[in-house]
Amino acid sequence: MKHTFWKNKKNGKVYEILGEGIDCTNIRDGVKVFVYQPLDRREEYFVREQEEFYEKFEKILK
Repeated sequence: MKHTFWKNKKNGKVYEILGEGIDCTNIRDGVKVFVYQPLDRREEYFVREQEEFYEKFEKILK
């Protein structure tokens, strides 16, 4: 999944997955997440649960 591109279904913006991680907070310990960033704001990074990411984004070819 690393370095793949995805479009947000709601706002149409394109994001790149930079890597995968595991949430280690007490309640969410072990939850798999993606680390990703918008192509138009490379200084920002986001983290989202993988299951939710797949619901809100669609993979694109780039």
